[in-house]
Amino acid sequence: MRTRHSHTDDQTTIAIADLPRTLTLLHITDSHVALADDRDPDALAYVAADQARFAERTPGNVPAAQLLQRALQHARDLDADGTALTGDIIHYPSHAGIDFVADGVHSLPGQYLYTMGNHDWYFPHLDWNDDTRQAHYSRFAGVTAPSPAAQTLDLDGVRLLAIDNSNYHMSPDQLSYLHRQLNTPLPCLLFVHIPIAVPTLMPDVCAVWQDPIVMAATGWTAAGREKWRIREDDESTLAARDLLARAENLVAIFCGHVHFPHADQVSPTCYQYITRPCFEGGYREIRLEPLS
Repeated sequence: MRTRHSHTDDQTTIAIADLPRTLTLLHITDSHVALADDRDPDALAYVAADQARFAERTPGNVPAAQLLQRALQHARDLDADGTALTGDIIHYPSHAGIDFVADGVHSLPGQYLYTMGNHDWYFPHLDWNDDTRQAHYSRFAGVTAPSPAAQTLDLDGVRLLAIDNSNYHMSPDQLSYLHRQLNTPLPCLLFVHIPIAVPTLMPDVCAVWQDPIVMAATGWTAAGREKWRIREDDESTLAARDLLARAENLVAIFCGHVHFPHADQVSPTCYQYITRPCFEGGYREIRLEPLS
């Protein structure tokens, strides 16, 4: 599939052969909105501290919730054909936080996808593991469909895929889903929370985080895996990485998690774009246009 990419930290333009028309998307990631009320009493003990911690890192100490609202308003101002939210939008899966997100996405002008980050489903007083994630999936029924694990949206000649890799893995079921959904003549864009390991990305990840906190990364130490609670890569995770590298109709991957912008070539036709976190005022405009 013939493509041409151009980008800055906040914008990506992809020209795609035989695309029927120009499409505008907005990518939002990592707002880390911390909200809670009496429906989640255990979270009340730390919500104020988390709000203050992220406010210290926002432009002008603006609350993270306001920055998410600004990003969603930008999607409305653009009259975006679609909006993708790729995780850590909320800092834990409180009912108040999910209600806040639902109010925002349900007022968007176009369609949207919401996939999970490693904070969306995790309360600090619980264990960080797959069981905790699964236990909170049902809370997101109002903002993801049919399941947070894997979603597809076909939009005027482009297929948008959202896969929950927030545990640093892709399961056998998710791998099978990817195979099926990529088996299409349509150009595909993949939205995930955690970036896929690409050699040109790894030095910056390790410089910021001291550990290779991306999917299918090499170079982990035993201490690093214990600190981040990341098990050895499943076979399905490595197979998913390889599939993405060879999928001829995959034109881009969009993600977040590491809290800095980056762009890396995955294959001759595909780039991976990491978007600046929303709690820093970031989002990414995506313009898809016919390749002339």
